[in-house]
Amino acid sequence: MHYTQAPQPYAIPNLLVVRRGLIARACTWVSEARAHRVLCLLAGLWVISLFDLALTVISHREGLLHEANPVAAFVLARGPTAVFLYKAVLVTIGSTILIRYRRRLLAEFTAAALLIVYAVVAIRWKWCYELYELAHTNHIADSELSQVGAWAQDLPAF
Repeated sequence: MHYTQAPQPYAIPNLLVVRRGLIARACTWVSEARAHRVLCLLAGLWVISLFDLALTVISHREGLLHEANPVAAFVLARGPTAVFLYKAVLVTIGSTILIRYRRRLLAEFTAAALLIVYAVVAIRWKWCYELYELAHTNHIADSELSQVGAWAQDLPAF
């Protein structure tokens, strides 16, 4: 008898093969689902990144923005095209790395964390524009504006 034709007295080896097949299929499904989630998270990151880019350029042009990051300040001084290229290159490099490793748990965690950080930045932009609008309306007293300014200084900086 050849080894491949040896009788199997129990059905358990066949059951293990089925289980391995199910486990392998389940792991493949989770991995593929993770890859899709990473791509969706990156799409959200690109959308928020474009809004951040537009608000950064507009705020800088209107004199509302003082950039504390010396690299970003250097790029902002070169104009909107330089800011767009800088932002596009950084987000593309980061996205390429995450797309390359999209089936790994760390890539999914990183993409989710980046999206959360960008969402917080977007919320801060919303607050900045609300404060700007309050400061330029005639319906607010100076004392109320100073209270809002004191409250805004307590917000954490990103």
